[in-house]
Amino acid sequence: MRRYFTTGLCLIAIAGLAGCQTTTPGQGRLGGKDVQFEVTENFFGGGGAATTATLPDGEVFTGKLVTAKSETTNVGESDFGGFDDFDDFDDFDGFDDGPFLVSTFSTTYSPYARGVLFSAKRSMRCVVTLSNPAGGFSDGGVGQCKLSNGGTFPVEF
Repeated sequence: MRRYFTTGLCLIAIAGLAGCQTTTPGQGRLGGKDVQFEVTENFFGGGGAATTATLPDGEVFTGKLVTAKSETTNVGESDFGGFDDFDDFDDFDGFDDGPFLVSTFSTTYSPYARGVLFSAKRSMRCVVTLSNPAGGFSDGGVGQCKLSNGGTFPVEF
């Protein structure tokens, strides 16, 4: 019975992790024809979004689009007066009367996602400006891709 329970918990955990990635479709226009994009973001990884682009002639490019982020931690003093509003008399023991240190954490995302995608024959450089950088590609964005042999086209997510 214990084995079934453990197996069940493992399956639930795997199913939960599978829900932590998002696939967003996008499209571009090259020579009046559609270029199909698919971007898969994993919310636990910081290695960029796996991207596939398919040109109208069927040529497939793969690679990653990466958004830079910076994480900051600030430590400062709070002007909290030392009283914790409890009637347990610990407010007069001298331990709660000093300044309190408060930590704040913030993450700032670049609005630009950049990357190089490769096919068997050539490469493609893409730059996308994200509408909401913290939300990723699923919140939309516009940009441009350039093929290694020339030819630039717009993309939209």
